[in-house]
Amino acid sequence: MAAEIIEFPERGSEDRLVASAARLEAVVREVERVAADDPKAGLDALLAAMERMGHQLVDLACLLLDEETKAQAQIAFISLAEKIAETRDAFDRLGKRGST
Repeated sequence: MAAEIIEFPERGSEDRLVASAARLEAVVREVERVAADDPKAGLDALLAAMERMGHQLVDLACLLLDEETKAQAQIAFISLAEKIAETRDAFDRLGKRGST
């Protein structure tokens, strides 16, 4: 009779996965609410929610993906964060021009 080694998942990782998915779902609901209320006035709130969504997606990636794919996901979300910052800066400049 051959012995087979069975690897069990890290204890608590399922709880972390459920919690991370729940946080992501909350961000999505917030985006839907802000977009439905007044997307033009809520631009800053939408950008902030996009940043939080990116963080949650990286958190989920760390729980679900292999090391190489995790690194690719982190690079993609760093790029997303940079684009969000550029968008904020552009809207800030437009707002300052419009108020002068």
